[in-house]
Amino acid sequence: MAQEAMMFTGKLFPYQHEGVARILSDRRLLVAYSMGTGKTVLTIAAMEEMFGEGDVRRCVILVPSSLKWQWAQAIAQFTDAPRRTVKLRGMKLVVPVEEVCVVINGSKAQRQKQWQTAQHSEYIVASYGSVLHDWSQLCAVPADALVLDEATAIKNFAAMTTKRIKKLKPPVRIALTGTPVENLPEEVFSIMEWVNSKILGRWDLFDKSFIQRNWFGAVIGYKNLDLLNRNLRRSMIRKSRMDPEVAQYLPEVSETTRLVQLDKTTRAIYKAILVDLQDAMRELTEAGDDFDVAAYYAGVKSEGKGAQGKVMARIQAARMLLDHPQLLMDSAVAYHEGKGHGSRYAADFAASRTDLPDLNSSPKLIALDELVATMVAEGAKIAVFTDYRRLLPYLVERLEKHGDLVQFHGQLNADQKASAVAKFKTDPDCKLFISTNAGGYGLDLPEAQYLINYDLPYSNGVLAQRNTRHVRASSHYDRVHVTNLVVESTIEERVQATLRLRQSLSLAVIDGTGAGELDMDVESLSENISRTF
Repeated sequence: MAQEAMMFTGKLFPYQHEGVARILSDRRLLVAYSMGTGKTVLTIAAMEEMFGEGDVRRCVILVPSSLKWQWAQAIAQFTDAPRRTVKLRGMKLVVPVEEVCVVINGSKAQRQKQWQTAQHSEYIVASYGSVLHDWSQLCAVPADALVLDEATAIKNFAAMTTKRIKKLKPPVRIALTGTPVENLPEEVFSIMEWVNSKILGRWDLFDKSFIQRNWFGAVIGYKNLDLLNRNLRRSMIRKSRMDPEVAQYLPEVSETTRLVQLDKTTRAIYKAILVDLQDAMRELTEAGDDFDVAAYYAGVKSEGKGAQGKVMARIQAARMLLDHPQLLMDSAVAYHEGKGHGSRYAADFAASRTDLPDLNSSPKLIALDELVATMVAEGAKIAVFTDYRRLLPYLVERLEKHGDLVQFHGQLNADQKASAVAKFKTDPDCKLFISTNAGGYGLDLPEAQYLINYDLPYSNGVLAQRNTRHVRASSHYDRVHVTNLVVESTIEERVQATLRLRQSLSLAVIDGTGAGELDMDVESLSENISRTF
């Protein structure tokens, strides 16, 4: 099919036209529109314009695995491309024919054939995993444009995926993310290094201009963030869902926190973990600069070694207990099984206690059950998010009485993920979408009226992504709701407060607003954690 025959057939909102114009003029751009504002559709509009002008013959789109089929569906929806129907685990999806759009998916043999077909297609949609597993095939595609959806995939300088993507430098480079600073300003430097390395310059100069370090080289804060924002805007277009020209097209959002009270027995166990945490914090204060505070604020959860490992392990144990006591025991059992999973601290702690609470009782799960019952009675659909994949069976067991549901997590393949999303969207009896953070990036869930955070993630970026899955221009509702379940007088309240601080830092960099302040010294961290006792 000749490229001239394809046209963009979608309808853009007024605020999206500026994004299309900037892509067409700049060709190398960070599109930092808020989640739900239509980055996908405006990118397709710009690509179709470049296809029509002959400036681009082939576009590779790299996405999280869960979004591959969503992008293919969007290309079919917003262009006049010839279409085909694919079946995924009983669900039917309409996507373009392979002469227009190839989705790299399946076994190694299947992907080999798809890459061969891709040599002659206009769009190639592949996951970031292709950068690791199909690198030679990816490099062999003569692409004029590369789009990175959820571009925080390259926020980590050291990751092999990041290093390889930065070797790919076609004339048109578009990075899409509503959260270019998830937790720390260094992340947007890494993204911009690929988009246009001239904007923020060399790393050593960026470090001196915007990062505060102590005598030992550890990051303790940030500075000159107004200047960083101005520099970014030379090659970044930003639209926030709070901007008046955007807000009128999105549903209003009501966010509330429901405080949960622990029963007496679980509270006693929680305090015992915090005694261990205080001991670790004292050791941490003495170790001082050996602790990577920046990693803590970036949401690194690995137990690791030394003072940092001890603190992280105890924080994790406390949070698992608050979610569901069985999680703590599951972590202990997994450690003893010796398969590289589970927590040694959880195993040691469980072995030392004879007064563990009823493993089938969770005050937070009871609160969730009550909330869902009320929402389902209204006829609503609900998305529920958690940090822990091991928690999903317990949520399913408790909530399946409220109607059909789907699970979404990182161990599903792309077809299973697409099928789960399609069922939630199209089946009126499917009321619940129960997901780990794997479902927090890029998914469109406009059918949901309610979103419940069963627990809060460490990362501000993850939370911002989660909370906007149903805040879409295509929402079925004028008003949608976010509810955070937080156990009262526990570390969960401190996590929520820290997330607000990180949000303020992110706004300072990306929107030029916010305080831009975040205490990143060991003493402040120790004080914050101690307050939860």
